[in-house]
Amino acid sequence: MKEETAPPVPVGLVFPQPHALLNADKQTEVHGKGSVTNDTQSPYSTMESYRDYPSNMLRAGLSTKPRLILMTGLGSFWGFSIGAYLGGKQSGLQYLAENAHKLPTTVQGWYFYHKTKNYRMMLGGIKRGVKYAGKTGGLCLLYGGVEAMLDDLRGEADVLNSVSAGVTSGVVFSALTKLSRGSVRYSIVFGAMFGLVAGGLSDLHRYASGED
Repeated sequence: MKEETAPPVPVGLVFPQPHALLNADKQTEVHGKGSVTNDTQSPYSTMESYRDYPSNMLRAGLSTKPRLILMTGLGSFWGFSIGAYLGGKQSGLQYLAENAHKLPTTVQGWYFYHKTKNYRMMLGGIKRGVKYAGKTGGLCLLYGGVEAMLDDLRGEADVLNSVSAGVTSGVVFSALTKLSRGSVRYSIVFGAMFGLVAGGLSDLHRYASGED
């Protein structure tokens, strides 16, 4: 008699190993009817969840931390741009004045003359740009910080807090830079107007988007 042989296993068919099934059973538990939960901790469970801010505490749809980062970044960029332009222009004029009595007479001399001038302008622009970026960024951070503090104290983000933050920023800026009496008045009025416009636009955005 011929011995019976088992049918060949098709190529590519893989049977699960017993230990794999056992581990899968340990990782899942059945609670109640049809609800299955996984014992393994999800990598997303350790991440800090985003804080749900009340709608009346948002400004331009942003919470406090993202708003401060965005405000400080835009203020620093704006200050760097203005400072780089003014610093580069002043450095270029200063270089022309310093070398007006010894202008080059050859093509190579004019090449190095303009090359040095461009280098001086670039260096002067970067120096003043960084200086202005620190000032404007710090001023925007001060304004945003005072505004956020008043929002938390009063429990509502409205235009009144923005105007108060603008006035406070103007007073602090005037004290740090030691402005004259007329300049102090202008600085406070400018801060109040800035807060009025920023706070009014924020309230308008909140009402238009139906957040309040």
